[in-house]
Amino acid sequence: MEPHFVHPLSSVETIDTDEGQKQVMNNWAFASMIWTATIAGNINAIAMATELFTDQEQFYVLVTGSKAGNQAAIATAIALLAFAIDDKLEQAFLNQQNQHNQDN
Repeated sequence: MEPHFVHPLSSVETIDTDEGQKQVMNNWAFASMIWTATIAGNINAIAMATELFTDQEQFYVLVTGSKAGNQAAIATAIALLAFAIDDKLEQAFLNQQNQHNQDN
């Protein structure tokens, strides 16, 4: 297994739930896992990454830079993925809330 770019100690957050506190992976760690697998050529990760990147040219530039070991490209890709994941999750929750409001 490839090492992930985000250190594991910074990848877990504690959240409060109805059942108590739970530790969950944050978006940065998830983005790092997706990017690590993308650079390794994993088809599923590539599909997720291309879905999350809005600029496909930038995606290919970052893949090339990351494969060459460019730390700025790696950090940029992970940051863009983490923010895109956050945006997708926010949109999903808003859609769910809107659907719930329409049903009531």
